[in-house]
Amino acid sequence: MPGSAIHVEGLVKRFRTTTALAGVDLNVEEAGVFGLLGPNGAGKTTLVRVLATLLAPDAGSVRIFGRDVVGDPAGVRELLGLTGQFAAVDEMLTGRENLQMFGRLFDLPAVAARRRAGELLERFDLADSGDRLVGTYSGGMRRRLDLASSLLTRPRVLFLDEPTTGLDPRSRNEIWSVVRELAGEGTTLLLTTQYLEEADQLADRIAVIDNGRVIAQGTGDELKDRIGGKLLEVELVAVGERDRARSALVGIGCGEPEPGDQPGRLTLPAPHDGLEMIERAASALRRAEVAVSDLSLRRPTLEDAFLQLTGAPPSEDEAASEAAPEAASEAAAETTTHEGPGIEAPAAGTRAARATAETRPPRWRRLTPAKVRAAVADARVVSTRNLRHFIRQPDLLVFSTIQPISFVLLFAFVFGGAISPSLPRGVTYIDYLLPGILVQSVTFRASMTALGLSDDLKLGVIDRFRTMPIARSAVLVGRTSADLLRNVLIVGLMILVGYIIGFRFQAGVVPALGSIVLVSAFGLALSWIFAFVALMVRSAEAAQSAGFVILFPLVFASSVFVPVSSMPNWLEAFANVSPVTLTADAARSLALVPGVPPTLGGAAAWIAGILAVFVPLSVWRYRHMT
Repeated sequence: MPGSAIHVEGLVKRFRTTTALAGVDLNVEEAGVFGLLGPNGAGKTTLVRVLATLLAPDAGSVRIFGRDVVGDPAGVRELLGLTGQFAAVDEMLTGRENLQMFGRLFDLPAVAARRRAGELLERFDLADSGDRLVGTYSGGMRRRLDLASSLLTRPRVLFLDEPTTGLDPRSRNEIWSVVRELAGEGTTLLLTTQYLEEADQLADRIAVIDNGRVIAQGTGDELKDRIGGKLLEVELVAVGERDRARSALVGIGCGEPEPGDQPGRLTLPAPHDGLEMIERAASALRRAEVAVSDLSLRRPTLEDAFLQLTGAPPSEDEAASEAAPEAASEAAAETTTHEGPGIEAPAAGTRAARATAETRPPRWRRLTPAKVRAAVADARVVSTRNLRHFIRQPDLLVFSTIQPISFVLLFAFVFGGAISPSLPRGVTYIDYLLPGILVQSVTFRASMTALGLSDDLKLGVIDRFRTMPIARSAVLVGRTSADLLRNVLIVGLMILVGYIIGFRFQAGVVPALGSIVLVSAFGLALSWIFAFVALMVRSAEAAQSAGFVILFPLVFASSVFVPVSSMPNWLEAFANVSPVTLTADAARSLALVPGVPPTLGGAAAWIAGILAVFVPLSVWRYRHMT
């Protein structure tokens, strides 16, 4: 529709047997604040997630400034910003680093990203704390930073999903001030809130949603007028007299007396002269011998209108109450553009050159050099962010190396004497053991990929990435690349420890490097398995348990610690084809024996096969998360 920022017709979204949206019709005009109210589970958050391209609708149409969220989600993402129910900022980065990271992902040049970050820190009163880790911020500071990160390139539409939940009054007033300022500058804001006063203060127009449908729309005053001109409010001395008071007041107004927001309070519409109604109510209560502490007329509030429309008080609309896991999801785009008139912040860089339109079902999109370069740049930004996590948690590095070092020392000095007779002639146990320990170390470290992604999912960082105009694979490539570099560092530390206790590469420098590359490549392949696990189970605890179930038998039923020939026949058959055994044997041969290892082909086949299966599976799952 002309002049519409958001136009929704017949929107339906189902989760298995639950219908979260049952035919929503909505029109939001450009500029200003549009409030969306509804009781818990009404469908507010589901609607916002559909509008933000995080969920695909099952029926109906949604257009944002004329762009279809299903047919052109890439174009839609260029126009919007999202601030969800939780502050989706990285606690292991500083406030400035958060903004610079998001700015780079919006294709701002490094200098422009730094400048814009400084401007937003000043605007949101965070300049003095901009170089502190976000983990030290208060709730209000995180919320302001979260909102600032949505404004790096000045979106035309900003979704605010309960932005002040849990904030103190001062922080809430600061967010209100920013919302008013943005609306005054021409931004279209869609605000969902559980605070009716907030909607009354900020929203130009309001829609009430209940049971997945819009049941009322209008200005705040128009919704209040549904109640009537004024309300008579009766404050009782004793709560126990409420029923008797209700009986006495029947027929005084134009409707039944209703409980107020306090147990001892009643309200009823006042359609005629207020003074006359007060006199009649006072006489009726006096005759009924009901003691009253206050009797007054007031204009209806938005809460009165809300209660009449929905029959329930407002409450927090958690996404978990609206939807069950697993549903059909959006077709996602690898590439996008940033466009739109009136953008005052720095414009996006080269995305326009690699934008593609999408239809449902999605068509094959041809890769171009520009798309590849942009995807690599996105992945580099995300990888740098994850490496900062690792650098700022030195305890993780310590604990990541203590366990394999303990295995080296324990097996070398405690079990070495018993195992040495089964080794090939001329091979010491420490030379046999260390390459296996390197494989064991990167194998167990692979589960850290799942834990990191699970944390990002829990904090809402993944949702923010998914609403940004970045390559859809960049988040996963950035995560696994950072984990690869972490593994290389750990392998280097393990080799240093090995040299201290007697290990030596005996086949030369090039085979030694080949051994390290093989071990690191195996760790990278396993990281992609656990990226998929994290996106499936969506829980750090479940991902960790899955890692134990998968990795423990693979490592200990392999040649990492002992030769396969020393195992029982039934276990030997399994160990001989295990990817851990093949990789450990190949890495061991490269370290100790000149020539091409006989198991190198099998190890390479496992690595290539895992990557061929789990890279596309992980990217597919990332695109189709609900």
